[in-house]
Amino acid sequence: MQLASELDLPAGLTVDFEASRELGEPMIVVRLPRGQSRPACFAGLSARELEVAELLTEGLANKEIAARLCISLGTVKDHVHRILDKTGLASRTEVIAAYLGAG
Repeated sequence: MQLASELDLPAGLTVDFEASRELGEPMIVVRLPRGQSRPACFAGLSARELEVAELLTEGLANKEIAARLCISLGTVKDHVHRILDKTGLASRTEVIAAYLGAG
């Protein structure tokens, strides 16, 4: 099996069915267009904050993110607040739009 980064796939969303079977829920993979990096507003985020931002793009609620990352709900809320503060974005929706390049 190849890694998604090794495949020449266009930008978009896919479902990783193998991982979905292991997780017991769908695993959505977001592929950014090649050569397109995240907007500069995401540069100051920690690795965990970026991970939370990516999970926001899947439309997950804080409780679902907490379960996925095996962290507390309060920790997820803290990460989301820090993401909003550090990026200067006003809402989860703006974070998603900016992360996916629509903002």
